[in-house]
Amino acid sequence: MIRQGKYTKKVTKVTRLKRAIKRRYRWFKGLSKTKKALVIGAPILAFLVLTPLLTYVYYYNDIADQERLMNRNNTGIVLTDKNGETFYSTGRAEHRKLVPLTEVSDDMKHALIASEDKDFYQHGGFSITGIGRALFNNITSQEITGGGSTITQQLAKNTLLSEDQNFLRKYQELAVSIAIEQRYSKDEILDMYLNSAFFGGTTFGIEDAAKVYFNKAPKDLTLAESAMLVGILPAPNAYSPTTGNPEFAKERQTTVLSRMVTNGYITEAQKTAALGEVLTYAPVQDKNDSEAPHFAEMVIQQLYDKYGEEVVIRSGYQVRTTLDLNLQRTLAANIGKNMKYIQRNGGSNASGVAIDPTSGEVRALVGSADWNNTSWGKVNMVTTARQPGSSFKPIYYSEALAEGIITPATILADVPTDFNGYKPQNASRTYSGDITVRNALSRSLNIPSVKVMQKFGIENAVATARRMGITAVDDKKDYGLSLALGAAEAPLMQMTNAYAAFANQGQQYSTSVIQKINNKFDSTIFKTEEKSKQVISPEGAYLISSILSDNNARAPIFGNSLTVSGRTAAVKTGTTDDQRDAWTIGYTPQLAVGVWVGNNDNSTMLNGGSGMAGPIWVSTMKQALAGVANTPFTIPSGIVQKPVCYSNGGLSSASGNGTYNEYFLSSALPTTTCSPTKTEQKTEEKPKETPTPDTTKPDTTTGGDGSTGTGGTNTGTGGTGSTGTGGTGGTGTGGTGGTGGGTTTPPVVPPITTP
Repeated sequence: MIRQGKYTKKVTKVTRLKRAIKRRYRWFKGLSKTKKALVIGAPILAFLVLTPLLTYVYYYNDIADQERLMNRNNTGIVLTDKNGETFYSTGRAEHRKLVPLTEVSDDMKHALIASEDKDFYQHGGFSITGIGRALFNNITSQEITGGGSTITQQLAKNTLLSEDQNFLRKYQELAVSIAIEQRYSKDEILDMYLNSAFFGGTTFGIEDAAKVYFNKAPKDLTLAESAMLVGILPAPNAYSPTTGNPEFAKERQTTVLSRMVTNGYITEAQKTAALGEVLTYAPVQDKNDSEAPHFAEMVIQQLYDKYGEEVVIRSGYQVRTTLDLNLQRTLAANIGKNMKYIQRNGGSNASGVAIDPTSGEVRALVGSADWNNTSWGKVNMVTTARQPGSSFKPIYYSEALAEGIITPATILADVPTDFNGYKPQNASRTYSGDITVRNALSRSLNIPSVKVMQKFGIENAVATARRMGITAVDDKKDYGLSLALGAAEAPLMQMTNAYAAFANQGQQYSTSVIQKINNKFDSTIFKTEEKSKQVISPEGAYLISSILSDNNARAPIFGNSLTVSGRTAAVKTGTTDDQRDAWTIGYTPQLAVGVWVGNNDNSTMLNGGSGMAGPIWVSTMKQALAGVANTPFTIPSGIVQKPVCYSNGGLSSASGNGTYNEYFLSSALPTTTCSPTKTEQKTEEKPKETPTPDTTKPDTTTGGDGSTGTGGTNTGTGGTGSTGTGGTGGTGTGGTGGTGGGTTTPPVVPPITTP
């Protein structure tokens, strides 16, 4: 045994650091006052001297060249898909001529000086009073808010330096502005500023601004027009009178005119006249003619949020996104192809998103069916929260399965039930009696789902949803048991990415739209780092995937309308009250796709999830995965398959009549058992998967073979709800069944409405 005393115990890093600090402090304390001053002052002096020198050396070539100093060429943004194909670009790469001050109206020059730097012609690059005022504001607000910059400093900041608000960057700004003042005359500096200033969108310089906003030359700008353009400079996109907030623009114009009065450039009467002038703006051109306009908007907004609008546009960013243009075209085409049917059934809009479960990268995104629709086309319904209806059920079912609270074989009573005053109904207004969890979820029965919610707990369901990335579900809101049927609102993006976690064995990546960013000099400034988290156990993910991909369990309600032929694909629909929202979300291990159909104004429709969103989902999955090998969901080691009885869902000693094989958590097997008897040997009927008829026109289907009769009359499969012409059914065996081999023409049957 080793004795642990003061001198024998292990010295930690924290202890060593403390000892080192104490030694340095004792050393410093022993110095004379002069030496103490040198120790403190020398690093500060070195910083103050070396920073300007190093900054000047670093930016020497930029300061010496007017075009590089103005940094107004090769501006804009280029977005490519993951394969390098361009789908959006904006900006200018050509070199533009410098508009001399003599070709700019005096009102524009005076408005700029009065508003931005009234002592421009007196200072040497920076204003002591301006810096003092800004310093006071920064101290009182307890953060660096900027302000106090001269026109020269703004030229240095906007074109050469970063937007970071810190002491080092502000000190560099002073150094560069002094160097600019020493090299150029005041008129040259003012001219460069006017020719390089950012006026919003992709507009740089007074020549572009005068044309874009007023369709005229800079020399023809009026006092009112000049004050308006100068007014928007602090935040061009926000203050723009055409693409931003017109009220803010008017306030800024008033401020500029007031400063012009204060500084003696105009009279109060001229200000009043200018404010009364009704400005006529040039038509705004919608430059987003991309194949993925909503996706492009999302990418650009992320760039703006991260780097700032002016920096993004001025830096000429080339962005490789996560988009797959081929899949984007497929999704958009399928939405367009189904719009006539959607409109006939009371819908007006549709959206869709495709996500790679193995990375979280968004492969396709259609925010609205028609970008050019003036009422709702610009609204991105993929990121807009709506009630998901029954598509929310797998979220809490999956965790209840993962925790062993229920199993796929658990028997639930689908009967009229009063939950303390809450009386939900199934969409069909009928009841199935005792039914397994597998069949209840596959057929989207509401009453069993509310019972699962009761077992699992509302708070647990909310926590599960939020853990799976559905942050729109509010953990402070009391949803009640209606949460079981999708009463909480959630965006399609978040819902689809939650399903993507099921596809990826419970591992979920945050959704991403950007892979890499290069600047105009082709230097990479950003690369996505993919990180995942386990949001549900692999066993829970497998059990929910097994249920949602069970075509036979789903068939009694949906037929084969949601089946992706030859492929293991999980899917769930959702429909809200009065069919205001129609959802279909599904996945394979390679791809998760979500589709929403509805009206932006929340008005009712005549059909639900499977009929409205389902066809878009099925077509997109088939085309996206064409040529890709079918990949079943991986069975985790914690999952076992056991025979159970149809009668009570209990474990059976052997497979045979009256039993079927079901998947379970190895730690949550049924506690009941059964011994199949003759009375229990009832094999659950496996209905044939029949195609869903095209409800837009009567169709002609051939009466299928009837089932084997037992001395009674058979009913053939001659179409939904139809009777075969040749008899009452198919060929009866051992009973009354005539041969119904003729052709049947069923009436038009509305698609099944699902919850």
